[in-house]
Amino acid sequence: MNSTLRSPPRRALLALGLAFLAGCRTPPPPPAKPVTPEQARYLESRQRMLERFGRPGFELVVDAMAGQEFLGVEFFPENAKYEFYGKGGQTLKNQSKRVLSSPVPERVRVIWRDSSDRRFIQGVGSRYIGNIIGDETIEVGTRIPQELIDDLKRDPRGNLRLKFRMSDQGTLFGWDIERRPGFDPRKRDQWGEAVYVGPVHSFAGGDFREAEIFNGKPVRKGWYIDRLTGKRIETDY
Repeated sequence: MNSTLRSPPRRALLALGLAFLAGCRTPPPPPAKPVTPEQARYLESRQRMLERFGRPGFELVVDAMAGQEFLGVEFFPENAKYEFYGKGGQTLKNQSKRVLSSPVPERVRVIWRDSSDRRFIQGVGSRYIGNIIGDETIEVGTRIPQELIDDLKRDPRGNLRLKFRMSDQGTLFGWDIERRPGFDPRKRDQWGEAVYVGPVHSFAGGDFREAEIFNGKPVRKGWYIDRLTGKRIETDY
């Protein structure tokens, strides 16, 4: 007697397939952690600056007044958890320049300490641990003139520079646009290097401006606004 094997009904196969898929389904992601009031203020500030400047990114320049040194330095966007700049010892001679892709901070908190000692902190990372002897928050994004922003939007071939010069009187803040008119990366010199075109700065303003140095000598004096007298004082650096 022959027996005939019957295939399972299509409905049963469909039910088995759905059960299998349900077992393999990726679990839903955990709910987002609620932001703290401090984090919310930072995100709101960040959005305001994105709307004002239209694009993120700037060149950061940091140094200090001649003869002064600051240890365990950190720069934070106000209310942010992580710094966007840090240095064990900041002087005039070890000026730092770096291009950042983050939005222009609305305000910057500047901290310095009595030492450059660091320690690894669980959940935070390596941080300066010296006693804080300087802690100030300064206006940054709100001080940039609208004319500068409009010019950079009109011709985006340039770097917005945010310049900080640390001082015993308080950190000085300045700004400008750096462009290299006529620069063409396709033009090469006899050694095959891109032909150098010197930078041109426009819309310079703020609490100070660095001197223009050529062959080790200032061809244009720098200046800063003295916090105690309000007078503009010239410098060779």
